[in-house]
Amino acid sequence: MPTLLGVPFLGRRRETASEPPTSRENIRDAAGPQASPNAQAPNNFSSEFTGSMFPSRRAEILSAHQCSTASHEPLHTPASPTKAKSPDSVAQRTAAFQHRRPWRRLLYIPQDFPDDYVDDTFLMELQKNANVRMYNYSTVVMQTTVVTQHISSIVVFIAVFINLYRGALTGNLLLWCSTVITVIGIISWDLLCLTLRTPVQRIIRLGMIKGAVLFALLLFGLSPILRTLTEDTSSDTIWAMTVIFFFVNLAFHDYSTGNLTNIRFPGSVSLNAAVLASVLLASQLDSNLSVFAFLTFALKWFALFPIFRRYLKRISAAASMVTTVVLALVATAMFMYISRAIAMLHVFSTLFITFGCPLWLIWVQRYKNEIHGPWDEARPIVHHYYH
Repeated sequence: MPTLLGVPFLGRRRETASEPPTSRENIRDAAGPQASPNAQAPNNFSSEFTGSMFPSRRAEILSAHQCSTASHEPLHTPASPTKAKSPDSVAQRTAAFQHRRPWRRLLYIPQDFPDDYVDDTFLMELQKNANVRMYNYSTVVMQTTVVTQHISSIVVFIAVFINLYRGALTGNLLLWCSTVITVIGIISWDLLCLTLRTPVQRIIRLGMIKGAVLFALLLFGLSPILRTLTEDTSSDTIWAMTVIFFFVNLAFHDYSTGNLTNIRFPGSVSLNAAVLASVLLASQLDSNLSVFAFLTFALKWFALFPIFRRYLKRISAAASMVTTVVLALVATAMFMYISRAIAMLHVFSTLFITFGCPLWLIWVQRYKNEIHGPWDEARPIVHHYYH
C-alpha cells in the first residue's frame, strides 16, 4: 500500500480520483477557484486569500506569485527618447570642461576642441570698412588730370599724323616745331624743378637726353626701311592695328607721379605700344623726311613728355591743371577741322572723366562694405633694409 510506504499524498489522490464527480465538484466549490488546477491565477492575490487559509501559507504564496509575475513582465522603455542624465554625470562633465586647457587659434597643435571651434571673442575682432578711404571731390578732380592729359596727348598725336598725311603739314615744319617744343620743355623743366633737382637727377636727365639724340640719329638712318615696311599690307589692317595699340597705350600708361627718372612696367608696355602704332602710321607717309620727323616727334611725345608731366604735377597742382586745359583745347582745335564729331566727343569725354567720374566714385563709396576679421589670411610684414 502507498500509505505504508510513507507517501500519503498518493493515497489521497487515488482516493480523490475514486470519488464521484459530484463530490469532487462540491469540494472544489467549497475550496474556491484556487483548487482548480486549470484555473488562471489572478494578478492580485491580496483579495483572493481571504478564506480560512493559514496566514503563513498565504504570505508564502503571495511572495512566490509576485516574484513570478515580476520575472514574466515585459520591460517598458520610458516615453522620452533620451535618458535623463544624472546630476553626478553632468557635474563631472562640467568639471572636466572647466579643467581642460583653454582654446588657442592654432591648428597645428592637438587640442580638446574641434577644428571649427571658435570662442566668444571671435566676432569681437570684426572690422568693417577699416581700409576704406573717403575721398574729397576736389582732390579726385585733381587726380583725374593725368588721365585727361594722356587722352588729349593721343588725340593731338593723331591730329598731327592726319595733317601730315593729307599734306597740310610738312615734315620739315614738324621737325622744327618738335625741336623748339623740346627745348622749351627742357628750359621749363629746369625752372620748375629747382626744388626737386639734385646732381644725381641732373646726370640722369642729361643721360636721358643723350639717349634720345642717339635714338633720333638711328631713326634717321632707318627711315627708308620704315617707310616701306607695310607696303604689302592693306590700309584697313594698318588703321585697325593702330587703334588697338593706342588702346593698349592708354590702358597700361603709368599714371603715377612717383616714377620721375625712368620707364618701368607697366609704362614700358605703354611706350612699346605707342612706338608700334607710330611705326605703322609712319609707313603710310610718302617721304623719308616725313617719316623721320614723325617718329622723332613720337619719341619725344610718348617718352619724354609724360615724364615732364609727372614732374609738373609733383611740383604744382595748379600748373598741372593748366597743362590739362591747354592740351584739351589744342586737341579740340586741331580736330575741329578734321572731324567735329570726334572733337565734340573728346570734349564730352574730358568733362565726364574730370567732373562726372569723381562724383560717381564718391556716390558709390557709401555702398562699400569691407569686412575684416580673424578669418582672414595672415599677411607677412616685409621689412626692406637699404644700405
